[in-house]
Amino acid sequence: MESPCKKKRFVSHGGDVWGFARKNNIPLDQVLDFSAPTNYLGPCNEAVKAIEKAAKLVKFYPDPNPTELKNEIAEYVGKIGSENIVMGNGSIELIYMLPEFLGTDYEGIIPVPSFTEYEKAILRVHSNIVFVKLPSDFALNVNDIEKAITDKTKIIFVCNPHSPSGTLYKKETILKLVEVCHKNDVVVAIDENYIEFVKSSRDFTMAPFVEEYDNLFVIRSVTKFYGMPGVRFGYGIASKKFICALEDVRMPWNINSLAVFATMAALKDTQFIEQTMKSIATEKTRLVEMLSEIGILQVVPSETNFLLLKILEHKITSTRLREEMAKKGVLIRDCSTFVGLDDSYFRITVRSYEENAKLIKILKEALKGV
Repeated sequence: MESPCKKKRFVSHGGDVWGFARKNNIPLDQVLDFSAPTNYLGPCNEAVKAIEKAAKLVKFYPDPNPTELKNEIAEYVGKIGSENIVMGNGSIELIYMLPEFLGTDYEGIIPVPSFTEYEKAILRVHSNIVFVKLPSDFALNVNDIEKAITDKTKIIFVCNPHSPSGTLYKKETILKLVEVCHKNDVVVAIDENYIEFVKSSRDFTMAPFVEEYDNLFVIRSVTKFYGMPGVRFGYGIASKKFICALEDVRMPWNINSLAVFATMAALKDTQFIEQTMKSIATEKTRLVEMLSEIGILQVVPSETNFLLLKILEHKITSTRLREEMAKKGVLIRDCSTFVGLDDSYFRITVRSYEENAKLIKILKEALKGV
């Protein structure tokens, strides 16, 4: 039966290996996914062991207030308490929770390009979007955002490191934005889903400032760095007052038991953390070198585990390139669907050396074919 949803306002994200495998008749384990910006090493063995050990606990309702996990997160993040944490079914639940909490009929500001779910979350509560176009180097200009703030503005979404470019914003820049918004009674949601890929990430996180600025909300998850998108666990960090208000509207039992135990184990696995940092840094350097040899691709500098690329040959589009790559079982992220980008951009994730080398080979063939 043909789907009634022929025209979609929003397209699916990267990482839809299920739909990709189904459409192209490829076994799931044979899909080479460069579209999802998750850790190719994850999940760590300790998290998997924790899930196996806790499997029989699914006969009980989940813990409605897993204090042990909150304490673990507080220690892991640093300079916050367990009372500063609210949990979500992935960071996506928190992204949708915030606009709903703020009511309806207001304005939300999004510097673009950016994660499309910010827009959907604001539109869902019958509010309006104000896009602020980022410059070609994806730098965050606080003055431009300040000019866009009106009496109707209630929230601003910013991801740091930025997606889809991988650009990292300085702490001073984000703090300036938070201060401007604090004066205007505007909530600033800082999405730090990729912060753990950054060396010395504690020097860039906004988490320690949540009690100083009660309009600040920091979003994180175990999806990207810990390679566990399937467990659906995210957490928000804010002032105690803000957290209390959100807890009153949070869905009951939104965190499953397996996610709790897997996350606790993952955050303690220092060996996995060190291995990830070393591996991603090494393979990203190699991958950038290989990509640089392809003369018609420009690589955007990234502080994360993914790379945004611009196709310099105008006759080749990211959409057509994605289709050609798909024929070879390789999934890349067509970035033409991001507001603020055109069909000359696509994104890939850093994977193992062997997989990256295979990507380059197929990419060269696809570019010639297009």
